Amino acid sequence: MIPVNFEGAVTIGKPASMTDEQCSNIYASFGIDESGYRYFLEAWKPSYEDIQAINRGEPIWIKIISSGLPPIAMWTVDENGNCNDQFNIIEPI
Repeated sequence: MIPVNFEGAVTIGKPASMTDEQCSNIYASFGIDESGYRYFLEAWKPSYEDIQAINRGEPIWIKIISSGLPPIAMWTVDENGNCNDQFNIIEPI
């Protein structure tokens, strides 16, 4: 997966202690959703290899480096920019 820069996002640099092979910069915006929860919003684009794996039905793996597991959500948008996940409460940009 490739991190995508988008309107309203800021660049978040990788930790100084990590190499470029271990981590890269990402782009995120910050907000509060309609339920009052603070969130970070990132966008990731699948590579050709990722698309092939998804088409085979392989899962998308997420690695979170943290001492706890924060709630997360992942979704795609349709051709009109509408969320394809009926349970997601964060509106896409």
